[in-house]
Amino acid sequence: MKEVVNISFKGYKAFSGDEYVNINNISRVNIIIGKNNSGKTSLLDVVELVYDENASIRAKFEIESVYFDIPPNNETVKDVFSGGLFAIGRWTPSNLQQYINGKLFSMKITDNKNILFKDNIFQDLDCHIINKVEDNISRRRTRYKFRKILAERSINPETEKDVNLQSNGEGASNLIRVFINDSNYNEKIIETDLLNALNSIMMPEAEYESIRVQQVEYSGSKLWEVFLQEKGMQRVPLSKTGSGLKTIVLVLLNLLVIPHTKKYKGYKLVYGFEELENNLHPALQRRLFEYLYKFAVENEIILFLTTHSHIAINAFFDKIEANIFHVIKEKGVAKIKCIETHIDKTEILNDLDVKASDLLQSNGIIWVEGPSDRIYIKRWLEVFTENRFEEGRHYQFLYYGGRLLSQYSAKEETELISIITTNRNAAIIIDSDKKYKNDSINDTKKRIVQEFKELYMFSWITKGKEIENYLPKRVLESMLEIVIKKECGQYDIFPTYIEKYYNNFSKKKVPFANQIKEFITSDNSADVLDLKKQIEKLYKQIERWNQ
Repeated sequence: MKEVVNISFKGYKAFSGDEYVNINNISRVNIIIGKNNSGKTSLLDVVELVYDENASIRAKFEIESVYFDIPPNNETVKDVFSGGLFAIGRWTPSNLQQYINGKLFSMKITDNKNILFKDNIFQDLDCHIINKVEDNISRRRTRYKFRKILAERSINPETEKDVNLQSNGEGASNLIRVFINDSNYNEKIIETDLLNALNSIMMPEAEYESIRVQQVEYSGSKLWEVFLQEKGMQRVPLSKTGSGLKTIVLVLLNLLVIPHTKKYKGYKLVYGFEELENNLHPALQRRLFEYLYKFAVENEIILFLTTHSHIAINAFFDKIEANIFHVIKEKGVAKIKCIETHIDKTEILNDLDVKASDLLQSNGIIWVEGPSDRIYIKRWLEVFTENRFEEGRHYQFLYYGGRLLSQYSAKEETELISIITTNRNAAIIIDSDKKYKNDSINDTKKRIVQEFKELYMFSWITKGKEIENYLPKRVLESMLEIVIKKECGQYDIFPTYIEKYYNNFSKKKVPFANQIKEFITSDNSADVLDLKKQIEKLYKQIERWNQ
């Protein structure tokens, strides 16, 4: 069960205002995003104080006030009535349980103990009950430990010493050494679990076959060095690899290995990782963020990640068990805002000085003639593929408007409107407009297809006259609830064909598409011309955009 629900504090470093700063609805993964020196690290200090009462920061903390909200657990009522008590005043285990169910205890952290904030919700409770509740919550806090990774970190060869992984990476080589060589530990945690997790993040760019630790001599001293063996390559010392790889290894050591050490075994761990994106390629960032989210949910841990990477916004914005907190400074005082809307996301991008030209907007653009084409393409993607991708996040539609296609080009240097400067990832669907089998495709469409081919981008000229020619008779019959005598031919003019069944189609193309899409299925459309084959090719293109 997630313990702390909300944190409130004031009077600490950049958060020096008179009002309380609130971190509400703490989730499995909590993203703290903002500019450099905005107060993100200070926020982690507060989180560490709340979750880990034995944290070293406790001794030097200069903070005016800290509260946290926590729900009762299964032990709360048992603790209150321990020692054989059947009742305390008018309170019995039954009616106390009923009274506190669904409520939150608001606790103030002091030097000596946690003090229950006696607001009007709990003012009726007996002093003995309050003391027992405070003891219960204090005991629950002792079950937690906080682990941090600093923004400045590395992994280096080390002399043999006790296991103690520091937040800057010091001790990582010894930690790996002990787990591989000491019979008191299970070497498979490193050689299998950590290695598999590393590959799940690094592939397809790299795949590692083994991880080993050996003694090497540096300047007359014997040091322990970690070696990674990449598939098809010579093994390399971890200390000589890029800082991005070291970051991923440090993350995995904290998640997979630290819980099995003597110091942390049996504790619930809360993690605070700072700026993991440093020196990581965007594709690696996405895979690392995805791994962290899945790990946190499956293992019921709590993560706090500070970042100034815009990639984190898209990685976590739509996740059910993730929150994004935006740290901003106004007149020198830091404040927090929970990100809940698309407008909030835009404000973060402005704050981080990220421009549309930096992001290249969506991961890819599908160019279609008009809005009804978009409706059909989306529906066919739904019925013919795994449908893992979302419009607006993984891809976007733009309209070129029929005859205006002649004003577009897939070349970067052109007098026409350049498609690839709008987005370097593009696909295009074009009506053939052929009325007969032997009709030729016009020169504009041939030029566009050739330009897309030269850039290895997807283009699709419809096998029928236009996109509506992919609608089979059985779909039309289902929607219109009538019997139609014959199919619309491959080169028939669809508006003329449908007019007798659907009046004024040419002015109602979008309402028609929205109405009929619900009747399109894989079973009734899979064998229509080249439809399924082209949609599957388009889907593979979208997959490549989002790798």
